Amino acid sequence: MAPLTLIVELVPSVGHTDKRAVAILRGHGNLTAGPEYDAIAESSVGKRVKYKMGLWIAFVPDTAGKFHRFKNIDEKYKDCIVFIDLEAQLRLYGFTCHPTPNTAERFELVVLTEYDNKKENRTDVAVLNRILMWKDHMATKEALLRTYPDKKDEKKS
Repeated sequence: MAPLTLIVELVPSVGHTDKRAVAILRGHGNLTAGPEYDAIAESSVGKRVKYKMGLWIAFVPDTAGKFHRFKNIDEKYKDCIVFIDLEAQLRLYGFTCHPTPNTAERFELVVLTEYDNKKENRTDVAVLNRILMWKDHMATKEALLRTYPDKKDEKKS
């Protein structure tokens, strides 16, 4: 069996900065955020979701109905995040990380992994557990390293 190879792809048409960015983890059938995002990307729903991603990138605090982290449920879910479109009953879930601790330690990345279509406010903890599984997966760590090599420049003597 071939090893799992994933890719981390920045969400197009979102104003990423050197401080924050939003990406999608792709390469496995259980990673549902990418295909669902692709299906709505050019629609009005997609534009609203991209706007909300832009708010997060601009350091707007967690906002009900737009995006939020899961700091108040359980400490282990503190890195999980969701972008929400209430009108479309859409949720894109992922995790936050600092992929370049040696070269740009303050850079924060959201990596989207899960899609859910729901109207209720209650979060299914199984979704958050799947996000953490992908966050900790070796193939995810390798994909992040390929996309964000974290090597300091060698000093010339």
